[in-house]
This record gives sequence, structure tokens and C-alpha cells, in this order.
Amino acid sequence: MTQQIRRIQKPSTWSLRRRLLVVVAALFALLTAAVAIASVMTMKVILESRVDEQLAQVAQRTVVAATGGMRIEAQSLPTGSLIAVEQEGELTQAAILNHIGQQLALPAGDERVLQEVVSGERTSVTLPSYGSYRVEAVDVQGARIIVGLSLGDTNQTLAALAFVIAISALAAVILVLMLGDTIIRRALRPLVAMIATTERISQLPLASGDVQLANRVRIEEPASEVGRVQESMNRMLAHIEEAFEARALSERRVRQFVADASHELRTPLAAVRGYAEVTRKHDTALQPQTQESLERIEAAAHRMQALVDDLLLLARLDEGRDVDLREVDLSLLVVEAVADAQAAGRAHPIALELPEEPVVVAGDQLRLQQVVANLLANARVHTPDGTAIDVALRAEGAQAVIDVVDAGPGIPEDLQRTVFERFARGDSSRSRATGSSGLGLAIVKALVEAHQGTIALESAPGRTAFTIRLPLWAEADRAPSPDAQVPSVA
Repeated sequence: MTQQIRRIQKPSTWSLRRRLLVVVAALFALLTAAVAIASVMTMKVILESRVDEQLAQVAQRTVVAATGGMRIEAQSLPTGSLIAVEQEGELTQAAILNHIGQQLALPAGDERVLQEVVSGERTSVTLPSYGSYRVEAVDVQGARIIVGLSLGDTNQTLAALAFVIAISALAAVILVLMLGDTIIRRALRPLVAMIATTERISQLPLASGDVQLANRVRIEEPASEVGRVQESMNRMLAHIEEAFEARALSERRVRQFVADASHELRTPLAAVRGYAEVTRKHDTALQPQTQESLERIEAAAHRMQALVDDLLLLARLDEGRDVDLREVDLSLLVVEAVADAQAAGRAHPIALELPEEPVVVAGDQLRLQQVVANLLANARVHTPDGTAIDVALRAEGAQAVIDVVDAGPGIPEDLQRTVFERFARGDSSRSRATGSSGLGLAIVKALVEAHQGTIALESAPGRTAFTIRLPLWAEADRAPSPDAQVPSVA
């Protein structure tokens, strides 16, 4: 509740429509209040001027009547008139004429108010017993005559006028709010359409490279400012779409080139390996240096063959060829991968933790085995001898989780953002003794995503953990499809 109140109290959090509506209503209310005050004040001046005219006439008649004697007959005055005669500082006559012609005596409090009236001035006073009066004091033959007219009717008229103006202003403000909301909504409708379009575009997977930006804003008023903004936005979207199409075309060409080049390189590489191996084994007359050269040629060919196979696999995965999802016992697969890793690198102790029940996932057994093998190889290559490696398999909900954790020096923070990219390496070396081709983790990520899974990295000095999550077999979204297999690259 407190947060809601704070939001209401902060105009900076309001929408543009609300701000415009509040500003319009506030300006209209201020203008209406100014007109109302001016109207009431003008009416007050007019009514008081009329009372002053009547008061002047009453005072003149009273002076004429008082010329012959100091006793003034109040019956000759208008209803509600006030008459008072002051002699030697005391009021000898003070009365108010009511509507039936009776003279009502003034209490002592009212007389004191009248005695304070200055002669020769016309002013307004408030009698405690009878309300507001417009009075005037005139000196006649050593005495002072005070006459006055009631302002009751004037005040009632002004109060009624103020009430009518207030009710009318309130109704007008409500009407302005309703009409203003409708008009502002209609005026901001193009902006709302632009917002909806941008929100739809923001939800598109723009990083994938193959995105169709078919969303456009319909221009209702091309000549208006909003219409020009919409037109500019449509042109911008068209340019962005062209850029995405050019990028997607370039990526497809690169992928096709890598696939074609990898495929074409497999045959000559196999020939180089074969000829080098045959020559080294069967030609006994070769010099030792020649034998060593052939061995290096054969090793380089093996490495090139592995690199070509990795590139071909990535190219085919990029083409969208899904893996063949079948029932795979992940427990057995992890046990075999750990056994192979222990045989390949005895300098790294590997601990394995498995659940009591088998963990079955939907996947391609060879590709999943390649995923685990690549992670174990990555841990061995990039950590010193003797570094412990822990492998754990468990089931969490509808997912199988594989953790590959090593106690090595960790991955630098700036490299963690690009560790799954292709040809990403921690150093500039291309030797497998100190570095790698930079494709191992890229292949892992591509294969995991092809299995509808995810992979995450957490690294700090002394602990680097890769966590893979794959859907269990019972929760698989797709049934096995023999026609959708990843071609072998062996």
C-alpha cells in the first residue's frame, strides 16, 4: 500500500496521457476559478454601488428631516434601514426598521459599533445582532446622524452566485476531464501503436540472426508530427530488416562455405594421413629425420582431421538439423565418459557421484557422450596436473543435471562472456599442449541446445563449474525421428 501511495504521489511515474489530462484539467480549473472570482468581485462592486446610491438618498432625506428637530421618524426609511442619532457622545436614538414598520432597538454592542463610524465616510460594518450594514455618518446641527442599509440581500445574492458558479465549474471540470480523456486517447493512439510495435520487436530473438521484422506502424495522419515519427520509424525498421537479412545471408554463406570446405578437406586429409602412415611403416630405408617428419605430418593431419570434423559438426548444427532424440541412460553414459577420461589423463583424479536410480533423458547417445567428454577434456587441458575433477549427475524435477567441477585456477572474468564462442581461447597459442582450437565448448553448447537443454558456467579461482540441464525422457517434447539425425563426421 505504501508503495502504491508513493507511486501516486510521484508525477514522474505517470503516463503521458495522465499528465496531459491533469495539466488540462488544472489549467481549466485555474481559469474557471479566476473567472469566478472576477465575476463575484464585479457583482459585489455593482451591488454595493447600488446600495451606496440608495444610502446616499436615505442620508439626504434624513438630513432634510432632521433640520427641524432631532427626532427622526424611521417609518419614512426603507425596510431594514438603520437610524441612529448621537448627541454629546451618546446615542439618543438607535433603531432598525423591520419589514412591518416596527422599530427594533439596538443592543449595546451594536451601538458601540455605530459610535466608531467616522463622519463623512461611507463604510461597511457588522452588527453582532443584525449582520452586515452599509452605513454613513452625517453631522447636522451639532449632532451626528448615522443611517445605514442592510447588506443581507447583497450577501445572499453573492452567495447564490458563488454557489452557482462553483457547481457549474465542477460540472465543467468533470466534462473537460471526460472529453479531454477521449481526445487525448485518440490523439495518442498512434503513439500507443508505436509502443505496441516496439514491444513486439523487443520480444524477437534478434541475436539469432534469422529474424523477420515484418511489424510496421500504420500511419493515420502523415502530415502530423506523430505521423512523421511513425514514418521515420517504419523506414528505420525497413533498414534494420535489410541489415538483418544481409547479416543472415552472410552467415548462411559462411556456414555453407565452412561445411563445404570441411567436407572437401576430409578426403585430402585422409589421403595425407594414409600416405604418411604407409610410407613411415613400409619404407625401412628412410632416414631418422624423414621418419620424424612423417610422424609430425601424420600428427598434424590427425589434428586437422579433428578440427575439420568439429567445423563440419557445427556447420550442420547451425543448419538446424536436430539430433535424434531417443531414450538414453545418462548414468551409464557418464560412467563410460569418466572411465575414458581417467584412462586418457591419469594425472587428474576424477570423482563421480551418481543417484541411486538411473537418469534417463531424451537425446543422441553419441552426441551426449561427446558433450561430457569435451567438458572433461577441457578440465584436463586447462588445469595443472593433480587438479581434482568432480562429476555429479542428479535429477531435478523434469530435468537431468550434470555438474563438471574442477579445482583449477578458474577462467578469467573477461573470458567467461565468450568462453562458449567459437575459437575462444585463454591464450594465443594454437598448440594443444598449452591451448586448444577453441571449438570444444562451442560444440558442447551447440549440442546441448540441440537437445533442448541449457549449459551454465560459474568460475572463480579454485572452482570452475559447468552445469548442464537436459529434459528427462518422460518430459521430452518430441518423439524419436529417424529422419532427423546428425550425420556422422567420424
